[in-house]
Amino acid sequence: MRGDLSAPVLAIIVTIGIIAAGLVLLAWFWWFAPQAGKTGALQIIGQPAVICNQTGSTVIISVKNTGSEKVTVTYIYVGNLTYSVTKALDPGQSADISVNGDSCPATWQYSVNGAVLTTAGTYSTSFTVIRG
Repeated sequence: MRGDLSAPVLAIIVTIGIIAAGLVLLAWFWWFAPQAGKTGALQIIGQPAVICNQTGSTVIISVKNTGSEKVTVTYIYVGNLTYSVTKALDPGQSADISVNGDSCPATWQYSVNGAVLTTAGTYSTSFTVIRG
């Protein structure tokens, strides 16, 4: 019929379409997929603690980066107090973090809720209160 595509032209168009789709898929796996698998993940090891005494408080926490990307710990929240930290952890690396503070509220009895803020997200935990 007049105006229809011939079989060879249709075959060429379909082949070019399949090759283009294959190249798009190849580009996805080459450039974007490797980045999607890189994530940092923090694991809190043991029981975090807050040591309270007359001079203030000391927060002690052990962490490990179980992800495949570098993670930086930026803040530790204990109750209503914020402790500023800058501790970078490479994949697989562990660290003990100790931070001194000015106060230790009397309302903290046995444990207090807190969180660790990192470049990979926020991790909730509870801190054991040790009075000395």
